Amino acid sequence: MKTKFIQLLIVIFLLAGCTQPPQATPSFDEIKKMMKDAIQTEEGKKALRQILTEDDFRELLVLEQPEVKKSIEETLLSKQGEDFWKQAFDDPKFAEKIAKSMKDQQEDVMKQLMGDASFQKQLEEFFGQPDMQKQLESIMKSSTMKEQYEKAIEETINSPLLQTKWEKLIQEAGKGDSKKEKGKEEGQSKEGGEGQ
Repeated sequence: MKTKFIQLLIVIFLLAGCTQPPQATPSFDEIKKMMKDAIQTEEGKKALRQILTEDDFRELLVLEQPEVKKSIEETLLSKQGEDFWKQAFDDPKFAEKIAKSMKDQQEDVMKQLMGDASFQKQLEEFFGQPDMQKQLESIMKSSTMKEQYEKAIEETINSPLLQTKWEKLIQEAGKGDSKKEKGKEEGQSKEGGEGQ
C-alpha cells in the first residue's frame, strides 16, 4: 500500500507540475495598452468603422439640445470664437456662401418687417432726418445713380416679358391718334362745307 500511496503522490506531483499556475487578471493599464494596440491594427480600424455606421450606435451618439447649446455658447460666442468669425468673414468666398445660404431667411425677415407698422415708422423717422435726406438727395443726383436709372430703364424696355405689352400700347396709341386725326379732318370738312 505504501507503494501505491507513493505512486499516487508522484502522479499528483507530476500532474501538478505540468499545469500552469493561475494568472493574475491584467491591470487597467495592461488592458488599455492591449486595446490601443488592437484598435491601431487594420482589423481594429475596420471594426470601428463598421460600428460607427450602424444606425443603433449613431442614435446613442445624438447629443441633447442643452449640451449643443452650451457648447455653442462656450466656443462660438467666446473671444476666440469672435476672432474666428472675423477672420472667416474676411474671406469673400466664405462670406458669399453664408449670404447665399441665408438669403431665403433674410427675405422672409424683411417681408415680415415691411408689414410691421412700428418698423415702417422707424424707417420713416430714419429717412425723415435732415442729414439722411441730404445724403439721399446727393446720391439720387449723382452721375452713377443716373447711369443706374438709365440701365434699369433700358433693361425694362428690352425685357422679353414686356415686349408684347409695349407693342399693344404702341398700337393702341397709334389707333387713338388716327381716330383724332379723322375727327379733325371731318370737323374741318364740315366747317369748310358750311362756309360755302
